[in-house]
Amino acid sequence: MSRTCMRTSAACALALAIVCASVIPAGAQSYGSSRGSTELTLFNGYYIASDLYTSIGSGAGGAQIGMANSYMWGGRLGFNPSDNFGLEFVYTRAGSDLDVRNGVSGYNPGNIGRLNLNSYDVDLLFLQPTPNPRTTGYFTLGFGWTVTDPDIQPSAGKSVDSKSLFAWNLGLGTKVDLNEKLLLRLEGRWRVTNTATTTSSGVYCDYWGYCYSYASDWYDSGELTAGLTYKLKSR
Repeated sequence: MSRTCMRTSAACALALAIVCASVIPAGAQSYGSSRGSTELTLFNGYYIASDLYTSIGSGAGGAQIGMANSYMWGGRLGFNPSDNFGLEFVYTRAGSDLDVRNGVSGYNPGNIGRLNLNSYDVDLLFLQPTPNPRTTGYFTLGFGWTVTDPDIQPSAGKSVDSKSLFAWNLGLGTKVDLNEKLLLRLEGRWRVTNTATTTSSGVYCDYWGYCYSYASDWYDSGELTAGLTYKLKSR
């Protein structure tokens, strides 16, 4: 299965899960306001990677370093000043195998190791009640940094240092009350990281046929997560 198909399938699976969560009987019991509450969330998920490095002409002899989709996990500590707004501190751990396709700056084709990622974010949640009193949708926007932890094989002939990189993210999700203290949380998120070095290049052609070369130092990835939240209301 191609990476595009895997991304599409994963996105559809999340959308289906959110729809299923939202169809709890409308007459189900509501557990009241979340205003003033503190939430602790533990989650697992699916990390959707993109190519870490792509040069011009990668499809016809150019260079690529690909990253593989993988398992991810993490935790969130959140505060809800009101029923419509939340603030969270988030830690996320993900990792991906690195594969070279064609030569890249002296790397030989094949697997060259693994890149582990530790992300630290401050997220803003904009909450939206739904017709179902036990289900709340939300949009999230966050900023933080990602600390890389590379594990490159000695056979690759190069060493790579750890770096702290600026990142931002946005996402959509839903919270479902299971009881007064526990919530189910489903979320899809898009993350963009500034690598401080060129990660991709290519050629863009506009509607009138003019073409331009470009280089980018932004790396983007996707995250699909599901977790359980413990809610503690303030007195």
